[in-house]
Amino acid sequence: MTYRNIQGMRAIAALIVVSAHIFQDIAPMRTHWAKTFFSVVGGTGVDIFFVISGFIIYHVMRRSIDSMDAVGKGRAVHAFAMKRFIRIYPLYWIVFGTSCLVLAWAPPAVPLPHEPLFQLLALIDNVPNFRVYVAWTLTFEVYFYAVVALSLLLFARRAMVGVVIWFAIVGGATLLGLWLPWSKPLDFVFSPIVLEFLLGIAVAMLVDRGFHRFHGALLAGAFIWMAIGLVFLRPSIFALNVAHWGTLVASNRSFALHVVGGGIPAAIFIYGLVVLEIRQQWIMPRVLQYLGDASFSIYLWHAVVFTAVAELFVRLGWVGVANSAGLIALMVIIALGIALLSYRFLEKPLLRLLGQWFLGRGVSSHSLETVRDLERAGR
Repeated sequence: MTYRNIQGMRAIAALIVVSAHIFQDIAPMRTHWAKTFFSVVGGTGVDIFFVISGFIIYHVMRRSIDSMDAVGKGRAVHAFAMKRFIRIYPLYWIVFGTSCLVLAWAPPAVPLPHEPLFQLLALIDNVPNFRVYVAWTLTFEVYFYAVVALSLLLFARRAMVGVVIWFAIVGGATLLGLWLPWSKPLDFVFSPIVLEFLLGIAVAMLVDRGFHRFHGALLAGAFIWMAIGLVFLRPSIFALNVAHWGTLVASNRSFALHVVGGGIPAAIFIYGLVVLEIRQQWIMPRVLQYLGDASFSIYLWHAVVFTAVAELFVRLGWVGVANSAGLIALMVIIALGIALLSYRFLEKPLLRLLGQWFLGRGVSSHSLETVRDLERAGR
């Protein structure tokens, strides 16, 4: 099953993140009243992405386990890791290089600090990324993939044991981190936000075990829950925690609030939408499904394109003259257009070509391949 509603939610999550950044490039919009609202709401897009990632990787892990009898543990783990590598790194490196060119053409008012290039390209250690600043989430994705790959390698068919041990350690560290600061790199290793992957796994396990009970009130309740959670994720709350506890504890508490206020309701949304699809009661519109397929390109490209287009508007003399809302709309249209072109002519061909080179088969643009895909792979 491809879970078309999952793809639709990926599109919604990507568009939520895009909305968080539309007020950060056009000069008159940087102080717009809606900036604070969208910057807070945008974080929920990340929560949704992480829950979806947990949901997807659970199914991918199950397929990897099932393939061990046929291909062996080593090849199954290699295939899992290589697919994750092919999906994440090539397109990210292209966007990263493009962003470097954009920043050379439109340098920021404040010079960028020195950045460790290897960590940025390898997506490790969650160092600040001023080239592709949405990539901070990819460091957690890569971390999650590494834990799953290691669990598959060490525990084979009982890989979930390794994953559960990891989540238990992070959960205990999170409780300690609410009062005691973890120094680098432990603040990244024990970051509470990785628990959102666990929420996605929990949803997948419920669905996989045939638990399909659902009432529409669940979605309404999740929406209210998330709205209340956003109140406690305001920048003013974060600043208050920084003042009283320091940055490390404040960051830990902020991520913990994301899990409670954003991650849990996101998991309820995902569960409800999956059950609706299984029951054939409601399927996401095809346009959202397609945007969900292209969500990774949208996620990576939009902020880089925003920076380039905003600079172009400034050089054309449009900022302060043309209607700001119109410029923002045009900027978003251009960014989405470039992202969709990237998906069609860059991301998909790369997945197909690199998959053939390293795995002997093309890699899907999403991880929930259909049964037909698996049969073609001989699995």
